[in-house]
Amino acid sequence: MLKRIMFTLMALCLCISFAGCGGDKKAEAPKSDAKPAAVTKKAEAAPAPANGKVLVAYFSWGGTTRKVAQTIQQKTGGDLFEIKTATPYPTDYHATIDIGKKEKADNARPKLAGTLPDMKQYDVILLGYPIWWYIEPMAVKTFVEAQDLSGKTILPFATSGGSGVEGSVDDLRKTLPNAKVKDGILLNSTGGLDGWLKDNGLGK
Repeated sequence: MLKRIMFTLMALCLCISFAGCGGDKKAEAPKSDAKPAAVTKKAEAAPAPANGKVLVAYFSWGGTTRKVAQTIQQKTGGDLFEIKTATPYPTDYHATIDIGKKEKADNARPKLAGTLPDMKQYDVILLGYPIWWYIEPMAVKTFVEAQDLSGKTILPFATSGGSGVEGSVDDLRKTLPNAKVKDGILLNSTGGLDGWLKDNGLGK
């Protein structure tokens, strides 16, 4: 009987001890139901062109050719350079086309602004411009004649209100007889751009 009473007392003491220890236990933070944030992948760089280092050089009057050139630069990973004249053309369309017509008639070479890129480091030059009087603006001639482009691959692209790119390509071939001037493309929209770049070993 005494043993039974002692056993009961010991059991009660043990229960009280466990209860005291449990009171000091810190509550666990609730687990979040939120899904882990998606990992943002870095933008994949355009693959290195099969033909070597690329320059995207362009002349733009109204901004259309500039937008196309920027798209091409993003797709190829090439360097981007804007051809600018020392004396800017007027903002008025009719005044500009009159100047362009006279420059063509005079076979002029408008002076360019700024420092030109060192063309020795480039193997492929994507050359963009609007069509002025059936060929490239004379400022583009100033640019391509400024340095020796012998052996370089030239890929012309143009924007136009109506004329095709063929006349400017023929003219560039006459201007650069020692360069590899490939067939150009008219890019009033960029619908055929990817295929053209791929055919020339560029882009994704």
